[in-house]
Amino acid sequence: MPQHRMTADLPAADPKNSAADGPATGASVHVHDVVRTFTRDGETVHALGPVSLDIEPGEFVALLGPSGCGKSTLLNIIGGLLPQTSGVVQVGGTDVDGVPDEVGMMFQKAVLLAWRTIRENVLLPIEISRGRKAAKAATPRADELLDLVGLGAFADKMPNELSGGMQQRAAICRMLIQDPGVLLLDEPFGALDEFTREHMNVELARICKLTGRTAVFVTHAISEAVFLADRVVVMSARPGRIAGIVDVDLIKPRDPEVMTSAPFQNYVREARDLLKIGYDAASSGTEEH
Repeated sequence: MPQHRMTADLPAADPKNSAADGPATGASVHVHDVVRTFTRDGETVHALGPVSLDIEPGEFVALLGPSGCGKSTLLNIIGGLLPQTSGVVQVGGTDVDGVPDEVGMMFQKAVLLAWRTIRENVLLPIEISRGRKAAKAATPRADELLDLVGLGAFADKMPNELSGGMQQRAAICRMLIQDPGVLLLDEPFGALDEFTREHMNVELARICKLTGRTAVFVTHAISEAVFLADRVVVMSARPGRIAGIVDVDLIKPRDPEVMTSAPFQNYVREARDLLKIGYDAASSGTEEH
């Protein structure tokens, strides 16, 4: 397919607290001619591609598309959780073979261990990869991250004592604890109510700006994609390909009030038009291979 490019209960985080704003910067992501197929009932299913996409260090890219179009598949390939059938994927200039050290991931559910405190949950990736001694040594770092997201006073609480939005904040800290250059987020706020989701989007954008991380964010929500991203990559229905890209030229940081502005609504309209192009091309079988 030819690509089209168009130009509550949450404690407040301290916007001046940049303790977690270390020297780490985002890593690049390179995807070239990536295809993913699988076999079902003896038949080959073409799930994704070919897809090519280059993401600059520190850039925030949203993957937008209909259910089943391969957004999460592409995210998991970048994160080393799924192998591509063909094509090249690199993170930080290195071919992806297994989960890269440069990558941190976050999913729709926080998946915090109920028997561990919030701090212990944040430290879990270090404990798994480097042992308990290393995790203990990283406690100050965990506390810095919890302060960054407004959860410093909740470090010793258990997950069931926190709201859904607060648990997702803890999951952000867990994602950041090993200083990954690339954040891969698969609809992390999809299960939250609208108000909390909006608040979390503001927090995520702030954290990415403070830490300089590259982010790839999967969503079904057009407004969410435009609010967060530097570029919105719109994917077609299966087999997922890039229908087009919307370059979002809005000043950051963005306040939720920008969503009522004419420029914002224009970007939303452009993304919606690209979604329609992707749907129409898929249903008519006119995608270019």
